[in-house]
Amino acid sequence: MTALARETQRQSIEEMFVQHIENIYYPGFSEEMTEEQSALYDWEFKEFQKQFSGKN
Repeated sequence: MTALARETQRQSIEEMFVQHIENIYYPGFSEEMTEEQSALYDWEFKEFQKQFSGKN
């Protein structure tokens, strides 16, 4: 997989993550989370990615 393909895949998963979080809470929540609790956002995103990696 090329670097561009990996970045595109990561962006797509992150877009899915943002939609998921904002469906649970409210629109704009993910942006607030990145500004106020970036470590929590990173952890939640990594956990979300694990669901799709097949490396559970």
